[in-house]
Amino acid sequence: MTRIETNQPLERVSVIVPCFNAARYIGEAIESVLTQVLPDDEIIVVDDGSSDDSAKVIASFGGRVCYIHQDNQGISAARNSGLAYASGAHIAFLDADDLWTSESLPLRRRFLTEHVNLDYVYGWVEQFISPDIDETVRQTIGKLPDFQPGRVAGAMLVRRQVFERVGLFDSGFRIGETMDWVARADTAGHQSGDVGEVVLRRRVHGANTVIKERNMQGDYLRVLRAAIARRRGVAGE
Repeated sequence: MTRIETNQPLERVSVIVPCFNAARYIGEAIESVLTQVLPDDEIIVVDDGSSDDSAKVIASFGGRVCYIHQDNQGISAARNSGLAYASGAHIAFLDADDLWTSESLPLRRRFLTEHVNLDYVYGWVEQFISPDIDETVRQTIGKLPDFQPGRVAGAMLVRRQVFERVGLFDSGFRIGETMDWVARADTAGHQSGDVGEVVLRRRVHGANTVIKERNMQGDYLRVLRAAIARRRGVAGE
């Protein structure tokens, strides 16, 4: 386990992992979290109505993770269910098919602890093609982007009270729900900071939104319009 050198007290982190039919990847995702959490932290896996062996894989970790099952409602609702259960002062997320880098949580925890003026922090994102992906699908992906800073759920660490002020994820979005939440947080005046290092490895495979979102641009437009409307409302006050 990584030791964090800081004079500040370390507050509990709740790690929320939404899962839907991710039996192939969820074990690796949980393992990438377990090596970084402190004894008082909690890992909450929300099974959003999976019909594969996800529950069996999650159960293999025993008491090291808290398991919540619900009917399929989408990733926003799954994250919100995890938030309702979470007891930590800080909240982190990881999608069931993604991975944290080895120093991911310690880096973000240290940065947020040392920068008391920040409401949440985020790191950089690396995309990688899953080794099990079909060659036909692989050819449609093309070249992946280089490392880039990302205010995406899996790269963020958020103070709990920010959700109490900004609200939960909007379950009306199939994609873009984190973009919408970040826009609401920014409009409300919450401050964020970039830790400057890669903290999330985002897996590209045939069933995730990296592939599917090309046909779901309507949600992104809705997020953008909502953000513009909020900013106009703030400017008009």
